[in-house]
Amino acid sequence: MKSYIKAISPITLAVLAALLPAVNTQATPLLNEGGVNNNVTNNDTHASDRVTYDDTHVSERNLVSGGASSAPSNDTHANSKLHAGPQELTFTLGVTQTTPNYKDTHTNDANLSLINALNDTHANIDVNAHSHEIPRTLTQVPYSALGVLPTSEHDSQFSYGDDPLQTVHVWHGRGGDENEFAGDAVIFVHGGCWLNAYGYDHAKGFYHALAELGMGVYAMEYRRVGDEGGGWPGSLEDVTSAVKASIENIEATGDSGNIYLVGHSAGGHLGLLAAQQLSSSDVSESIKQVIGLAAITNVQSYALGENSCQTATPQFMGGMPTENKREYQTATPDAAAIKPTVILLQGNEDSIVPEHHATMPGVKNRIITNGGHFDWLHPESTSFDALLEVMSQHDK
Repeated sequence: MKSYIKAISPITLAVLAALLPAVNTQATPLLNEGGVNNNVTNNDTHASDRVTYDDTHVSERNLVSGGASSAPSNDTHANSKLHAGPQELTFTLGVTQTTPNYKDTHTNDANLSLINALNDTHANIDVNAHSHEIPRTLTQVPYSALGVLPTSEHDSQFSYGDDPLQTVHVWHGRGGDENEFAGDAVIFVHGGCWLNAYGYDHAKGFYHALAELGMGVYAMEYRRVGDEGGGWPGSLEDVTSAVKASIENIEATGDSGNIYLVGHSAGGHLGLLAAQQLSSSDVSESIKQVIGLAAITNVQSYALGENSCQTATPQFMGGMPTENKREYQTATPDAAAIKPTVILLQGNEDSIVPEHHATMPGVKNRIITNGGHFDWLHPESTSFDALLEVMSQHDK
């Protein structure tokens, strides 16, 4: 009996070795933290997003299993593995002097490696794997990726008008005085093509990340196209009032530090105009810097474009530039009339706001290599690092 077992043992082992790869290919699909099967065929190309953002990226939750893409998509970002759990936020600071038309050369060996991996449909990219030695290199972030970032609820809120939308949501800075930006505050104007389909909450991961760095975040909501009183000029009136109320609220706490007025996309456009309107008052002296993130600076040329956000411009302005020439001129920011210093940050591969919007006369800019439109709102991106570097220039 013993000799029989000895005789078949090598055969058994060989059979088992041959079967193992086959067993491996039938392994249980990867699950996300909530236990949901992520290895799902997804033909949804974000049709709802096409109304404004034309986001054709497949959800980042579709992970790769067994060495093949689970989503039939040409999106080279579809295999990025984005964790929804808490992140340890560490940053590489140290700023290169920004000058007009400055080109940011953030692309480095680590960045190229990540880009190559993103183009590899068999790669799983863990954007949570971050340390001081590995700087952030994520670029071309799809809008869908913002929805899986770690977030936290606001700590307080206050109203600046009678409409429920006229509200500012506040995140207090975490971590005490030892944090890099402790005591600083960001007044944020969100984008979304001026349409009420997109509210302040789509950037909650951005607010959370800034608060973890010690910053207070004042994220305003305001009336937009589709809301009674929204559009031009109502949206601007709301944003201007919200900025003023936020500054008063910050200064009332007695811990103001540096105050930055930051706007993204259409919010960048409104933030610039609000800063311009407030420049004739003492309030503007409290603003350390106005920062436009992919800000729309020329609504006249933007209205003539063909992407979905550009075609929303006439809805916001109440007509085309040929019909409302005076209104379009008023809605175009003038850097010479803005008292605080202004810097425009822009990705050179932004498919929603063209790069030329960062060349506003009389303003410094910083162009991010391979930067996309939503990179600014993702705390693991090269663009987010650039924003932090710009703000860190101002020592307390």
